[in-house]
Amino acid sequence: MSIRAVSFDAAGTLIDVKWNPVAIAVEAAVKTGLTPSDPQVAEETYGRMLQSRWGHFQQLNLQRSREVCDEFWIELGRDWLKAIGHEDHPIEELAKCADNIIFGEGSSVFQLFDDSLAVLDGLKQRGIPMIILSNWDVSLHRTCEMLRITQYFHTIIASLEEGVEKPEKKLFDIAANQLGLPASEILHIGDDPLADVHGARNAGFTATLIDRCSPSDPPTQIQSLAEVLDLI
Repeated sequence: MSIRAVSFDAAGTLIDVKWNPVAIAVEAAVKTGLTPSDPQVAEETYGRMLQSRWGHFQQLNLQRSREVCDEFWIELGRDWLKAIGHEDHPIEELAKCADNIIFGEGSSVFQLFDDSLAVLDGLKQRGIPMIILSNWDVSLHRTCEMLRITQYFHTIIASLEEGVEKPEKKLFDIAANQLGLPASEILHIGDDPLADVHGARNAGFTATLIDRCSPSDPPTQIQSLAEVLDLI
């Protein structure tokens, strides 16, 4: 069966991710003039508060609203400032600074891998439909916009918006339905052997693992996204 579409994982596949919300919160605090008296306590407090609220954040993502999810982070930041004794620090400045760290020009949190644009351009030139299928929250759409890759994709599927994550078959079924193609005609590329390769194959997709660090001896493993063009 020939491959008629390609599904990409995002983090670790197309996008190099250095996501550390605790470090981002502390960096934003310092950049807006707040130096915690005990940085370690500040970090631990933020991490603990985020972990305790993560289930709520997952539920909020089902609304598919950037504004709703942004408000979650603002409320968390406000409560964190209060918990570390800096409730008078302006949350608006903190939130704006954190937003710029994550999504601003030259972001070090999200960057494309060097081989990403070339494969997207190559597949687009061949008329191959592409999607992103990623275990991510609602911010995946904004991340793709910031990286200027949204236009390449037929659809962008963030797992938290769907309420199910890879390797669950249901998420791959959603992708196949969005493309309007049989699963067997879709190639999924990802960096996680369980979530991407096992999950995709269990749903009937063809799957290839990308591992930029290990020799690509198996025929179902590649070291660079440039090799994807040889698989179509």
